[in-house]
Amino acid sequence: MQDQLKIFTLITPILDTLKLTSDEIKSFLQIGIPEYLQNQTDKYYFTNTFLHRAEKVKFDDIYFPISVKYNLLETKFKNLKETFEEYKCITIIGSAGSGKSTLIKYIFLNSIRQSFKIPVLIELRHLNDYQGTLIDFLSEKLLSNQLKPSKSTLERALNKGGFLFLLDGYDEIFSKSKQKITKELHDFVDKYPNNKFIISTRPGSGIEGTPRFHSFHVQDLTNKEITNFIDLLVTNKERASQIKANIHESRSSDYSDYLKNPLLLSMFILAFESHPEIPDRKSAFYKNVFDTLYSKHDGITKGSFPREKKTKLKREDFEEILSALSFLTISEGHFAFTEEYLSAKLNLINRKKSKIDFEIEKLIFDLRTSISIMIKDGFEYKFPHRSMQEYFASLFLSNLPSDKKEKAYKKLNVFFKRLSEDRSFNFWGLCKELDYDSYINFFVLPELTTVVTKLKGKEGIDLLNDFFHILDPDLIFGIPTTIDSDFSTKKNLKGILISRRRNLHNVLIDFEQIYNFKNLAFFLNRPGAKEKIFPSLKRTKSKIDIIHDIRIKKILIEFGICDIINNYVNKIEERINYYKESLEQRNEDLDDLLES
Repeated sequence: MQDQLKIFTLITPILDTLKLTSDEIKSFLQIGIPEYLQNQTDKYYFTNTFLHRAEKVKFDDIYFPISVKYNLLETKFKNLKETFEEYKCITIIGSAGSGKSTLIKYIFLNSIRQSFKIPVLIELRHLNDYQGTLIDFLSEKLLSNQLKPSKSTLERALNKGGFLFLLDGYDEIFSKSKQKITKELHDFVDKYPNNKFIISTRPGSGIEGTPRFHSFHVQDLTNKEITNFIDLLVTNKERASQIKANIHESRSSDYSDYLKNPLLLSMFILAFESHPEIPDRKSAFYKNVFDTLYSKHDGITKGSFPREKKTKLKREDFEEILSALSFLTISEGHFAFTEEYLSAKLNLINRKKSKIDFEIEKLIFDLRTSISIMIKDGFEYKFPHRSMQEYFASLFLSNLPSDKKEKAYKKLNVFFKRLSEDRSFNFWGLCKELDYDSYINFFVLPELTTVVTKLKGKEGIDLLNDFFHILDPDLIFGIPTTIDSDFSTKKNLKGILISRRRNLHNVLIDFEQIYNFKNLAFFLNRPGAKEKIFPSLKRTKSKIDIIHDIRIKKILIEFGICDIINNYVNKIEERINYYKESLEQRNEDLDDLLES
């Protein structure tokens, strides 16, 4: 293949940097590393994007370089050696659709081009149900066999630092597995410190501020970058000019901020012909995109000729099926589906929805080809982007009969408590837009009320114990004593941080912006507290679980943490009252409207 990277040629300089003996190099080439690199490069060198769902395109033809920032450093990872010279462990943090996973693929290919390191890309969601250890998973992924010589050669290469590990989607690790997987990741970094590491995640995953990892935040597209993005991806110059002119006219609107996100900008480009206006709500982007996919799938490149749907289903039927499918799969924590799993869920929907009848194979064909709302990646099906799945799930909730909504939100509540909640901000925002009353009534208020009930009226150690069971805190040492909320200010590394693990309650508090945790997080850095707590600890790690440590609890109470907890409870009560008054006012306005 003319465009195929010459892996066997490119890998030689990487092997030279490891200073392996000739026998070791021979062994290294035989254990499966070149085959792994060849297969992975083929996978990423040609790719699908939201604007190129039906066919794969060359990655280099469509990749738009995004920027990430840490302190004053802003980088696009063009020169990997330069970036990793100072930072060997990096966390890339970005919201839904910001381009994290695409950037990870770019770094993978760039590492090979620059003969930097042997890149190993792992989608962390695959570890959720994996029974072995992280090193077992890596061995299976990298090696062509499981013979001892292969593992020993790999071990030597790991010790010499020949790898760049790209760990994509930390926010997709289930809560039940997160502690185990996180510990294995940190132990792996400790054991093989000569390698380089990148972890990508959505905000609020709990990996931010972790010792040894530096938090690089994905930056919004600038106005100039928006223009360049359109020029790169829209081949029709006249159409590109129309899109840019429309955006330019709308820049005074707050809604134009949506277009600083690469995914939403791609959606706007796709739907522009039918929906040239910039929607005032994010959910409207997804609606416009689905309308475009259904009615004018080939509108960009082949005029307005709509492809025939094998199922003969109407737009509303597809929307209803996709909504039910998205709710079912999200509530089970699935964002990629085997054909067997997808068929089983569609069969369930077919049996339960008597007004809609379809053949599974024809429907899958329509979803993948006629509408291109799903893509096939290897042996798995998935939406072009997870946020589309979140949109349809929120639409499902909004369209439910009133007497069914509480049950549906309770089901999601169980999911978010059982699995990872870190992916939920985009989904909750869509629910809030499309189904505000039910979202507040059946999702937010029950959680907040439960917390107030547990904490209200308690004092001392009882109050602290119950609060810690809700907060699920850790004590982290060696953090800056002067620190920004994104952990970017690095001065005196002698401070103590009370951190929160990512459970449903903590994430919800952040999403609804109910309480600023800064006072609590840095509570132990007040005069006298830090000096008193250090001598009482025999610590060998940078993080300590303080839920069961009575010594630390007594010091916290002595220095007034109960006052902070009571303030926390008051903030939640204030928000509960606000929501209740807001819902009551909305009902009164509706009554007035109906009576007018």
